[in-house]
Amino acid sequence: MQNFKTSENTAYQLYDVLRGQNILETNSITALKMTAMYSLFFRNKLPEDIKLDSSTAENRDKWLALLDSLKNSEDEQVQRVFANSKDVEQLPMSLVSKLLQTLLKVPEQEINQLVRELIILHISSQSKMNGYYAHISLYDLVAAILGDVHNKSVYIASPATAPLCTIISEKNGDVSYETINADLIIADVLSLISSDSFDVNYANPLLSPSYTDDKNQLQLFDYGVSFSPMGVRFSSKNAENDKYGRYEVVPKKIETADIFHLIKQCSEKVITTVSEGILFSSMEKPVRQYLIDKGMVSTVISLPSNIWTSTGVKTSMLILDPKGGNDQVRFVDLSESEFVDKTTNRWLVGLTDIEGILAHIESGDETDYALSVDRQSIIDKEYSLYSAAYILSPEEKKVQSIIAKSETIDLDRLVRFERGLPFNADEGDYTVLEVGAGEIEGIGDIATPTKEVGISESVRAKNEAGFLQPNDIVMILKGSAGKLGIVPESVPTKGDQRWMVNKSAIVIRVTSSKVDPRALYTYLKSDFGTVQISRLIKGATIANISLKELKQMPVIIPSEDEQNEAIACTQKSRETQQTIQKLLDEQQARQSKLWAV
Repeated sequence: MQNFKTSENTAYQLYDVLRGQNILETNSITALKMTAMYSLFFRNKLPEDIKLDSSTAENRDKWLALLDSLKNSEDEQVQRVFANSKDVEQLPMSLVSKLLQTLLKVPEQEINQLVRELIILHISSQSKMNGYYAHISLYDLVAAILGDVHNKSVYIASPATAPLCTIISEKNGDVSYETINADLIIADVLSLISSDSFDVNYANPLLSPSYTDDKNQLQLFDYGVSFSPMGVRFSSKNAENDKYGRYEVVPKKIETADIFHLIKQCSEKVITTVSEGILFSSMEKPVRQYLIDKGMVSTVISLPSNIWTSTGVKTSMLILDPKGGNDQVRFVDLSESEFVDKTTNRWLVGLTDIEGILAHIESGDETDYALSVDRQSIIDKEYSLYSAAYILSPEEKKVQSIIAKSETIDLDRLVRFERGLPFNADEGDYTVLEVGAGEIEGIGDIATPTKEVGISESVRAKNEAGFLQPNDIVMILKGSAGKLGIVPESVPTKGDQRWMVNKSAIVIRVTSSKVDPRALYTYLKSDFGTVQISRLIKGATIANISLKELKQMPVIIPSEDEQNEAIACTQKSRETQQTIQKLLDEQQARQSKLWAV
């Protein structure tokens, strides 16, 4: 967790009072409501003749009258926060008294810090209950990127971005918050507690935005931030029927639809988050192309996994300039960097040294974690905005240096790639054994598969090239992406029970005399080959390798001595595997003699 500064960790004291009363999520909301009430009292915003002191909880009727007056307040935010207050109303008065006594000890100047602590505890509770927030450090990073927000209007959208409202409003930013979730009161609560309250509107910003002017055009803000819902599809009809002219390219996901909304609603700077698949998938390539061609992309920051409470999906943060004009994109990879806070819990990972991260973002120099890439280089990579495509690890730099000095040939000039089982395998009389990731051993040959698939004779004839042959190399492209195996020389090549790879794999069959298949297999399995293959692995949720990129992978042609040594290595692996299997069979036989059924 974080280092708390308020008197005696007041946030934890509030939680301790509430512990066991409700589920953890309710505790955090209840604590925030009570703090909002205390903040209203401090700022003389409670209804007339009502005071908040240690005696307030002595009479339940007076307590309920206070809550009733808050429900009927002329302030809309107060109304929304306390409209449904069963969690507070049902508290035993002894608990109410303890909560008030705890809050009354907090000086006014420490309320903002208390709010931060309560937000952190609320986020922590969500990490155990499938919430949708980020670690508090991500909000701190966004605030640091925005910098001085005094006299700046800041538009913040989406439920996950709510905690940022308090941070920005405390920096004297003029905050306007819009969210589709009308049943969530967290933003209103935070506004009531904050020293500078902010505007909250409940609307769908993509379909019916609420921040519009008297000409029914989008109200223009200086800055915009949204942590968009991930993986949710966006209807093309919504884009086609948009009366605000936001969608120059039809987005496929809410994440990219949010980008177009923000760059239309804001004039100076936009910050948003996307799942990393958005940065390289062909589906959203038109969006990336539009942004790059317009020079709107300033920075791409790759974030560590598990920085979100609800998912371990890899994500990136985009910093965009709605006015365009960027000829370069700054890439910053924080995913495995020294800036990942190793002390955070296993549910939620945070960032550390925000100033250090900011230095990497703002610098134009190449560092271990950052570099600037010109527009043409991005275009050459199919408009990819995937940080790993540009930022190399020390091992990758070493491999690239060796490749640059060596004779290489693209993999597809050495081999032929064969697909395995037909996409719609039917239940015919011909039995095929299916090879997948589970059959690929750590050493030695691919194990004999046990899963049978029936196909017809006509399907078999059409897919003859897909049957595995001795010394074929099998690579998993999806799921356990990059996993490699070699087919034993004893694989059946005729009749029934022949082998085929499943749909997650590809067959790599050597066709060139330049390299022996056993030598190529050893090369691909080596540290050198593993680094090359690892660079091809992508995927926000499911790891995968693009066959197109695999075909273009450069391979160093081994010398005759290196080939012979590699062949011997493969043979030794096979012998080791056979020895291990023999020992396992002997052990199983010995066990079977004892207490046999």
